[in-house]
Amino acid sequence: GCIVHHKEYIDHTNVDDPSITLNHENLELLCQTCHNQEHFEKGGVTRRDVMFDDDGNLIQRSEGDER
Repeated sequence: GCIVHHKEYIDHTNVDDPSITLNHENLELLCQTCHNQEHFEKGGVTRRDVMFDDDGNLIQRSEGDER
């Protein structure tokens, strides 16, 4: 399957900016393998760096947080 990927990564500075999060020009479809390569091999934001809280807000992940 394919994953919608944000070309400009979403982080705590731009998560509330619809020109980043909802802009079709900032989105692309990637297969799971390509998406993992984009995030893990190119030094991008990884799942270890950020996460979503219980309300769906993007937050910095705490050291040792295994959620």
